Amino acid sequence: MTGRMAVIALNTFRESIREKLLYIVLIYAGILVLCTFVLSPLSVGAAKGKIITDVGLAGISLLGVLTVIVAGSSLVHKEIEKKAVFMVVTRPVSRQEYLVGKFAGVVMALGLLMLAMAAVMTAMILWGNGKVNIPVLSAVYLSMLEMAVISAVVIFFSTFTTPVLTSFFAVCIFVAGSLSGDLRAFASRFGGPAVRHLTEFLYYVLPNIRVFNLRNEAVHDLRFNGGDIALATLYAAAYCGVVLYFAYLVFRRREFS
Repeated sequence: MTGRMAVIALNTFRESIREKLLYIVLIYAGILVLCTFVLSPLSVGAAKGKIITDVGLAGISLLGVLTVIVAGSSLVHKEIEKKAVFMVVTRPVSRQEYLVGKFAGVVMALGLLMLAMAAVMTAMILWGNGKVNIPVLSAVYLSMLEMAVISAVVIFFSTFTTPVLTSFFAVCIFVAGSLSGDLRAFASRFGGPAVRHLTEFLYYVLPNIRVFNLRNEAVHDLRFNGGDIALATLYAAAYCGVVLYFAYLVFRRREFS
């Protein structure tokens, strides 16, 4: 990362923190405590820790994705509306550096948010006599990768549409990416050739959200292949790189006056 990108990333990080993102941690803690007290009477012994782990990891993933969609959808559009982007593109900062800096700043801010939620979850798991093991930590890490992929998608849509449409498209991409594997399997069994080709295309174009889901292994302390974590990391890095490149191709064609 160049010095210019680092400055943009730091400014974006500060802007994101000022958006009162830390309130998300309080909401998450409240939801986790409430679910714990409601569901704990239905469990005994180590099951309480499993419930906290399951609810906690699901909350980190869902709140992380929703927060990046809400907070990131207006990042570029807001600077265009306020004409603050003019001060950037007229200086020796390329549009590619600008977008990568924005992406890095959002990821840093949301990464800090998710680490705070993970700390709350850890405290609750230990209180419920559960275990914070390698699968749990790996699941949190994969949720951060998931958040980074959705951040890149949000940045892409924010380069050419409004915040409302950016949020809508990002939610659709997230849901479709979560179901693409099931749709592909269903189409291969029951669909015609056209449907199979379409679902095959969408399977490879949409982000494979299932890659970042390790909650079942974390909750039940099951063994998992460590190589899958490395592959998920490479997949997230490659997907973010491709999406940001297309975002740059769109953004460089925009005229600001």
